[in-house]
Order: sequence, then structure tokens, then C-alpha cells
Amino acid sequence: MARTLIPESTMYPRLLRLSHGSPDTNGHLMANTNREIFRSKDDGNSWEKMSEVTAIPGSRERCCAAIWELPQDVGRLKAGTLLFSGTFVEGTSAAIQIYTSTDEGATWKYHSTPVKRGGTPHHGLWEPEFLLAKDGSLVIFWSDETDDCCSQKLTQMRSTDGVTWKDEVDTIKSNQKADRPGMIVASKLPDGKYFMSYEVCGPTYHCAVYSRTSKDGWHWGERGDMGTKVITTTGQYLAHAPNNHYMPDGHILLIGQMLLEADGKVSKDNGKVAFVSDARNPLKPWTTTPAPVPIPAAFDNPCPNYSSAMLPTADGKSFIEIASDFDDAHKCSVFEGILPLPPK
Repeated sequence: MARTLIPESTMYPRLLRLSHGSPDTNGHLMANTNREIFRSKDDGNSWEKMSEVTAIPGSRERCCAAIWELPQDVGRLKAGTLLFSGTFVEGTSAAIQIYTSTDEGATWKYHSTPVKRGGTPHHGLWEPEFLLAKDGSLVIFWSDETDDCCSQKLTQMRSTDGVTWKDEVDTIKSNQKADRPGMIVASKLPDGKYFMSYEVCGPTYHCAVYSRTSKDGWHWGERGDMGTKVITTTGQYLAHAPNNHYMPDGHILLIGQMLLEADGKVSKDNGKVAFVSDARNPLKPWTTTPAPVPIPAAFDNPCPNYSSAMLPTADGKSFIEIASDFDDAHKCSVFEGILPLPPK
């Protein structure tokens, strides 16, 4: 399985296919590795760097950025608008900032700061992700270290006018102070339901990957319930930095940084597989399929196989993965690979 370097990339990749904007660009792939923005016009066979998101004066982008396309109008935000968000530092404060692009990623404009907390910028707000809820509101999720309740919790907020953010509420907050749920990625499924994956770190859960579902994209169940552990039919499970994407046949593909066996030992297939959900119920045990970008040396580190991204090819027969790893110069870069989807 060959993998191809995306030149000038760094880490924390995200991937999408333009579907709601200009007919001239719909079908193009967009990706980001933190603030670097890339485009592919040939279904991922080649990439060009388009732009970089420049932080507003007095702040800087730090990590954990995501790019997302708005599928329909939300107030003043029009369908096809690209949203970019990540962890930013403003003086001694951590902030989640949002930038928008209305020209398919060529230029970016500051939009808003949904949340900002004072104190140290190194313990604060991380890993924002977007979702459009069933009621048409735009939801943002993030990992929050600023509440004395716990080491870290998962939080959400929404906008109904495309400008202001409201209704901040905890998504997942453990009753055990040392637990650290984090790294939400939520997807709308073809049947209208919603699926969420995330890690739960701390002395009890050891960064294993968990999941839950929602009927409307806003209500996700009891916040103190850590959800359903993602395991295969043989008991294998993933740890650290999960990401998921639904596929045309209704299955969900999910990748985590490390693969462990039921006894907790690192698997011989570590970094080599993606998980495939049950077609009807993603909370049931999963199966595996080869990952397009194998990273067998993946370990607990913010580079190798850390929060990889996936997407089906235009014909729906294969899937694309972009994943970070150390290159020949030991610099963290992103690589792409493509493999056929598993048989139904």
C-alpha cells in the first residue's frame, strides 16, 4: 500500500469534498493541516496548497484545527461557506476562534470567538468540530479543561442566526474528576440519525475510544455516561485521537491512533486498520479493514496516526485517508492513501 506525501503539510489533518457551493468547484477535495489549506481537483491524486489562515492581531493559532462546509444556510451564513476553527491563544487566554471562506478556501475572514477563557493558554480549549443539527442550528463541540469539576469535559454550543453563539451545555462530563473525555467528531448518518466518537483518557479509561448516537444532533444522552466502547467482534479496541466518517453504503469508518487487543496489549496490526461499523447499529461490535495509510509504529504522540481523516472517493467504491507521520527528516507531515471499501 503506497502512501503519498502532501507537500508543505504538518499535522492534525481534516478532509472534505465540496458539495454545496459553486458548480465549478463542487467535487473538489479540501484539506487542512492546522492552518494550512489544501485542494485537490482530481479526487485526491494530487494536491496544491491554497492558503493559510492568518489569526487576528493579538492572537495565534496553536493546534487542533478543523475545516468544514456548511450544507445549508444558517442565518447570515450561506450554504457552501467554509468554516475553519481551532485552538487559539489570545495573550494568556485560550480561545476557540472561527474563520470563514466564501471562495472555496482561497481567502479567510475572522467570524467569531464562541468561547474564551482566561488563565494559562496551555490548559484550556481544544479540538473544535462542527455539526448541523436536525433543527438547522449550527453546533460546535470542543474539549474544555477550564471547569474545576474535572480534568477535562466535552462541551457544545449552537448558533441559529449564523452570528451569535448560545446555549452552552456539557456534552460529556464524568463524575470522576480525573477522567478526560475529548476529541469529539460527530457525523450525520444517511438515516437521519447522528453518530459521535471520542476518546476518554484518565486512569480508568486509558484513552480508549467511545461512541454514542443522537436523534437530533443536539441531545446526546446523559452527560455522566461515558457511552459505548468501540470494540471489534474479537475484542480489539482503539486508543487516542479517533475520527469517523460515514460511507455511501451506510457503514461508518472509524480510525484511532493505536490498536490494542482485548487484553490491552498493542496489536500486531497497530496502525494498519480502520474499523467498520455494523450497517444498522454503530454501537454494536465492529469489524476491520486495511487502512489506506498504514502507520505500524503509531504510539501515544501528537504526530503518527493522530486524528486521521477519511472520505469516500467520488465513485463511492474506495476511501481516501490522510494521516500524519514522521517523514524522512523526522518532521511531522501528512500522507494520503486510497483503498477499495470493504465488501458489503
